[in-house]
Amino acid sequence: MARIIILLAVIALGLVLWYKISNAPADKRKNLIFWSTAGVIIGTLVVLAATGRMHWLYALGGSIAAFTPRLISALRYLPLINRFRQQYTQQKTQSSGQQAAGRANPGQMTADQAREILGVKANASREEIIKAHKRMMQKVHPDRGGSDYLAAQINQAKDTLLG
Repeated sequence: MARIIILLAVIALGLVLWYKISNAPADKRKNLIFWSTAGVIIGTLVVLAATGRMHWLYALGGSIAAFTPRLISALRYLPLINRFRQQYTQQKTQSSGQQAAGRANPGQMTADQAREILGVKANASREEIIKAHKRMMQKVHPDRGGSDYLAAQINQAKDTLLG
């Protein structure tokens, strides 16, 4: 019962703070947000200390302290990562434009074309088609250094044959 009362009090306090912050003038809003956040943090610390659960904060602080040096050393790679990301997006847009321009039949794939791509016979069963698709995708998947275009063609061939 006490937990329900505490929960209702927290919800009521949150609603009052929300109302005060949303109706405050712009110049006082930042100050209200700061003090509300500080009050929530202090209140949480008091509740954790009163209930004997401060060990969670100690564990969190220890984890942050352990990973901070690694995080700081990893930050030096951000410009390099950003440059790689930009190069990747440029290459992807260029290659997708070249692939769309180089396709002879950008529309639907025929069943004969799909069988030829997957390397299955005309009377191939559903399981054989799925196995052929899996085998081909393992060879040409983009995550393994393959081509997006080939992977799309293989997926389209499987979809064509399985309907």
